[in-house]
Amino acid sequence: MKTSFYLTAFCLVSLSIFLLYTKMGNNTGNIAIAVNDAEDTYRFTASFDPNATPRVLNYINKNVEPTNFEITTQRIDITTRLNDNTEFYIKESPGELKVVLDKRRNPHASYLRIKRMCEGIKNLLAGKS
Repeated sequence: MKTSFYLTAFCLVSLSIFLLYTKMGNNTGNIAIAVNDAEDTYRFTASFDPNATPRVLNYINKNVEPTNFEITTQRIDITTRLNDNTEFYIKESPGELKVVLDKRRNPHASYLRIKRMCEGIKNLLAGKS
């Protein structure tokens, strides 16, 4: 009877440790990127290592100058208009990014600018730049 109790307790503790390990510390390097370039909307979403968030925001800031997004621990969730009248939605939190551009409300040059920025983010996260 004591043996089965200890065996059950050991299995529960082992399972708990395994679940904590897989949930918390083992997702560095996992990158998921989705691009949807429809007729009326360009949508870019990315999930990545939260430690890469400052690099991603620095890259975005370089591409949207003179507009800048503050690099803090707070999340960004806004529709913004740049100096060239490019209007797009951006939602950012540590390890997550979503950019949406309405092609009907923006000139083709704005679409190309945001698309180029998102391709650069994709390369940055893949370690190509």
